[in-house]
Amino acid sequence: MQAVVERFENPGLARRSSILGARVGQRWIFRSDSGYLGRQKLTDYSVLWMSAALVVMGVAILIHAGLGLSKSNSPARWPTTYGRIVSVQVIERGYGNETRWFPQITYQYSLQGHTVASTRLSPGPAISWRNRNEANRFLERYIIRSGVLVYYNPNNVTDAVLEPYSGVLEPSTWVGMLIVLFGLGILLIYDRVS
Repeated sequence: MQAVVERFENPGLARRSSILGARVGQRWIFRSDSGYLGRQKLTDYSVLWMSAALVVMGVAILIHAGLGLSKSNSPARWPTTYGRIVSVQVIERGYGNETRWFPQITYQYSLQGHTVASTRLSPGPAISWRNRNEANRFLERYIIRSGVLVYYNPNNVTDAVLEPYSGVLEPSTWVGMLIVLFGLGILLIYDRVS
């Protein structure tokens, strides 16, 4: 009866107990015969160090991937020039049972006395949609013969994009996130089974 009254008076305790288990908080009390998580100290230390190492390694990978965005080889950091749109269309392609729509934008810009034409939109994979209306909404930003800001590679002026951010996470970012989650998961699983 006392437990029911305590749960009624403190609903957060009931929620925390159901999520983390009834023994939550009991394992973290320092005892001479057990480790920090309620098992042998050597096992607890091993799990804590392994989890911490994985989290630190994952965070380091994420920081490195984030710093890669600020490097000069990132299209978002390239110099810009003004160009003009020559043509805009949507190309429909079938992939098995699925149809995808790809925007085809041709634009021109002049640098160093040369006029360059390009159709590259972003640094990543080709931009596409599963819905033609979404592709048309994207293309509304690019009106035929309108001016446009072109990001060009200073080392190769024929390499240019209109959308400097691809919207796709780099593989190193995914790896970093997975390693952090794996490190935290090991700690949570170890805590649950002890």
